[in-house]
Amino acid sequence: MGYGSGHPDLVVFHPAARQARSTIERLSRAGVDGGSIVLLGGSEVVTAGRYGDRQTDLGSSLALGGLVLRGAVWGSVPGAAFGAVLLAVVRSVEVSVVLAGAGGGAFFGAAVGILTGLLTAPTMAASWERTFAPMVPGPVVIGIRIDDERSAGRAYRTLRRCGDIELRAVADLDDLPDRPLRPEDLS
Repeated sequence: MGYGSGHPDLVVFHPAARQARSTIERLSRAGVDGGSIVLLGGSEVVTAGRYGDRQTDLGSSLALGGLVLRGAVWGSVPGAAFGAVLLAVVRSVEVSVVLAGAGGGAFFGAAVGILTGLLTAPTMAASWERTFAPMVPGPVVIGIRIDDERSAGRAYRTLRRCGDIELRAVADLDDLPDRPLRPEDLS
């Protein structure tokens, strides 16, 4: 981490929370440890309190619900086709047999799809849930602690594909001021 690892940590500036959430998900899927990803600046203050907690809970629930729904849809279609063909081959090609196979296959395929969808959910950083709050105005800043060459490569490859961001390397995230950051602050 910073001085200890010999690799500079990264600071990523996003114009809005939605892009920050997408970057965090991409980093997580690329294998960057969730504990190495932190939100910097004033986002925590903006989303603090009872209303912020409700917003966070709603955002988290909607994200997981979306994964469940997509998994069910993606799993049920091939499951229905596989179940119909399998039961028609094993039993006979009758309408009731094919429908029963399609129904059972769709149910099983949806279950597998839901499980797969939930298993592909990104890992959680300590401050990751705050990016769900839609009321966060303005830019969001993410810090990434780099431990070794491998995590540095993963982070840089992923961040190159993230679109509208500004990336800065810093000696250590712990040395940054505890206030909202701007790209000019790190020049």
